[in-house]
Amino acid sequence: MSLENKIAVNTHYTRSINLERDADSSAVISAYIPTSRALRTFARVSETFHANQAPRAWSLVGPYGSGKSSFSVFLSQLLSNPKSPNTKVAQRILTDANQSIATPFITATSNSSGFFKILITGAPEPMSKRLVRGIAETANTYWLNRKGRKPALLNKLAKAAKQPQVTTSEVLALFKGLQAELLKTNCTGIVLVIDELGKFLEYEARHYGANDIYLLQAIAEHACKGSEVNLMVFALLHQSFEQYAKGLGESLKNEWSKVQGRFEEVPFIESAEQVLRVVSAALTQELS
Repeated sequence: MSLENKIAVNTHYTRSINLERDADSSAVISAYIPTSRALRTFARVSETFHANQAPRAWSLVGPYGSGKSSFSVFLSQLLSNPKSPNTKVAQRILTDANQSIATPFITATSNSSGFFKILITGAPEPMSKRLVRGIAETANTYWLNRKGRKPALLNKLAKAAKQPQVTTSEVLALFKGLQAELLKTNCTGIVLVIDELGKFLEYEARHYGANDIYLLQAIAEHACKGSEVNLMVFALLHQSFEQYAKGLGESLKNEWSKVQGRFEEVPFIESAEQVLRVVSAALTQELS
């Protein structure tokens, strides 16, 4: 029998991860490998769980296929309802990799309903509109099976999602209202993940005046403030903010650079050793 019949590749590692499609995929969670970069990022995130005021906005910057989306899917499950089977699997995987890093995550969500997850993917449209739709959709699902009267916030979100434009102040007001309502449901916090943020930034660069870049700044600053239901923001990009500002004037490029300064940048590039770990896991063999 030839060698090619004895070695196969786990197809999970050959397809791209879609943040929204794979958010609840048990296959994605169970196959995740916490690399050294991921572990350092998990540790950094865990430091902000109980801090009153701390930077809670991160930009994960790395090329296609570097694991940003897989990390985000795993993180979102790690912060979900601790009774969820996927969350239990994520906790076990992280515990096996590094118990001291896993413990704060387990503690943060114990005796709670976990974090409220807003997962959106970039598209050539205003980010504010997509963000409000994402909040509204997630909120409807969150309160769907909960007993009691539904919060008036759901109607506000539905109306905002239909508006042709949503201002930065309106989005922040919705976040504050959401935090107030989630506090009543024993929710630990909010995790917002924006995959392919570059597509929103490219749209902003072509349609100056959408002001989504300033919305990002406002959200990052709001996340920094302490709350009983803290907001954490993760922006996934292939390159830094200012690289998407090509063609804009120098003053605008500087403004974009300042906004990026509100985010703690995490270069999502692994060492050769870590890449080999993933490659090793992707290969299955029958050489006996």
